[in-house]
Amino acid sequence: MKKSGGPVKQFPLAESALSDFVKAGNELPLPDFSNTEETFRHLSDKELLDGSRMFSLMGKDWLTNIMSSLGVSAVKWGLPGAAWSVKNTIYRQFVGGTSLVSALPKIERLHERGVTSLLDYGAEAKSSTEDYNSFMKEVLRGIDFSAEAPAAIAVVVKITALAPDEMLEKLNTGGFDYDTTDGELQATLRRLEAICAQAKKKDVQVYIDAEESWMQNSIDTFADRMMAQFNQEKVVVLNTFQLYRHDRLQFLKDSHTKAKKGGYKLGAKLVRGAYMVKENARAKEMGYPTPIQPSLQATHDDYDAAVAYCIENINTVCACLGTHNEASTRLGTELLKEKEIPRNHPHIHFAQLLGMSGNLTFNLAAGGYNVSKYMVYGPVKEVLPYLVRRAQENTSVTGEMGRELKMFREERTRRKV
Repeated sequence: MKKSGGPVKQFPLAESALSDFVKAGNELPLPDFSNTEETFRHLSDKELLDGSRMFSLMGKDWLTNIMSSLGVSAVKWGLPGAAWSVKNTIYRQFVGGTSLVSALPKIERLHERGVTSLLDYGAEAKSSTEDYNSFMKEVLRGIDFSAEAPAAIAVVVKITALAPDEMLEKLNTGGFDYDTTDGELQATLRRLEAICAQAKKKDVQVYIDAEESWMQNSIDTFADRMMAQFNQEKVVVLNTFQLYRHDRLQFLKDSHTKAKKGGYKLGAKLVRGAYMVKENARAKEMGYPTPIQPSLQATHDDYDAAVAYCIENINTVCACLGTHNEASTRLGTELLKEKEIPRNHPHIHFAQLLGMSGNLTFNLAAGGYNVSKYMVYGPVKEVLPYLVRRAQENTSVTGEMGRELKMFREERTRRKV
């Protein structure tokens, strides 16, 4: 059934709950992120046990390291049993399926809980015209899917899957000349414009992923061009701001100023970031100042300041708070309440990765907030590097895996399983 209205789908259950509170004259309570019953009520006892075992394994650094060094190679070279092992462990927890069709049961199951999906075809950097066009076609299929299924509201685009890294790195140090005869640049623009035009036509949003600093300027330029072209009336395109970089808070503000001058709305997905180790190592090796924040607390401070800035400017900024951090999520809910902004306002959205931070996702949904899961999908070989990177970051830097395991154990204790 075709959906209508803005890109952010509202949910009957959430709206009903909100209206009941309003009729009763009660103030809406903020979400309780420690509520494991609400977090896991869609899981059977067996699924709860399986998830508990998975996070227990992922909490072991040695296992994550083995998967990083040997698992990727084993799958890449097609060693017997490698793909099967991955598919029945980490893949099953964090990936929707090998295709949109196979991911549909998870997408629909989430929607039953009032949670939408952001469709993320898990392709890493590509290197041929055939690969770039294939990725574009996959994203276009995702847009058509989202247009017909209220359970999905957006697609994720990786510019590195549409263009060669070498070109992005070359363009990173200078301005773009869009009238250039450079065939690869023009081809990249055509691919991205085709995606954004189709998304606008079908009332679907496009989330442009962030990458490493040595190609991020290029990606920002592409994103700004798409926002100027397609975000005139409402936000179709969102760029990603990685707040673990010390310059991104100011860049967010500068991007907003640029959007206002250009007569379009800013789309901003706020994340902490996923390339810290690589960024620091490259900066040290090449002898330039690291773009990374001086401390984890500095990252937290800038992230929360970015959340506050977007909510303060909610009429001209459409923000997705992409975080597994409970404090930052709570801050978002508190600021909405403080400023008397409806929690289902179309310009504020929360998002977490599939398979993680269910306590945030499902308690937000129960409270009537707009919240989504990143629905990563694709063949094992395509998505494994992405999953390894996420596992490494969330285990070694933020400790999210330990929190996940703790909540699984608490729910097992409550259920006595």
